[in-house]
Amino acid sequence: MASFFKKALGVFVEFDDEQQKDTSTPAIQLPNITTPEVSRNPENHAEAEKFEKYFDNLFEKANLPGPDYFEFYKTMEMLEAHIPDEKARLSATFASLAIQGLTKQTLLETAARYKTVIEQDHVNFEKALNDKLKSEVGDRQQQLLNLEKKIAANSEQIQRLTKEISDAQVQMGQIKTQVLEQENKLTKNKNGYQVACQAVLNKITTDIQKIQATL
Repeated sequence: MASFFKKALGVFVEFDDEQQKDTSTPAIQLPNITTPEVSRNPENHAEAEKFEKYFDNLFEKANLPGPDYFEFYKTMEMLEAHIPDEKARLSATFASLAIQGLTKQTLLETAARYKTVIEQDHVNFEKALNDKLKSEVGDRQQQLLNLEKKIAANSEQIQRLTKEISDAQVQMGQIKTQVLEQENKLTKNKNGYQVACQAVLNKITTDIQKIQATL
């Protein structure tokens, strides 16, 4: 027997339970309602099961003393296996609860009340969801923005440092060339000086020998 909420959620998720199939005779012509395409996604099925329990619990908390719409749909579920025809089941359910004091007006008023409970819960859910998004997703979005700024700043710094390294490498090449040129120049001067110095010394030594021998 499919529960009230499983039937309601069945417009969004196709349950595999064979008992989900409604074998009752259509008794009421409802207006066409556009609903999302039925899904067999296992994740959607799990979500539907979770919210089935959630809304069932929500109805139980909102239930008032005495028979009302809550007891009505619960009784409808219990009688489904015994009274497949929906129209007959509606009449039998109402008759059994009418003995306990349920009237058609009370049934309609409490059904509207449960609808209001769901609508208010929807408002609360949306607010809680938005607060959650703001506190968690919003903070992470800010973190992403900060990281993007940090990456941009670091990329700019890397580009600057890369240019400085490239410029320094060029300058190092120029300095190495200058050092080599200076070393070659100094070596040439050194060699020239040593040759000239030795020539002068040799000249003086020769002159000394000539003076001693002649004078």
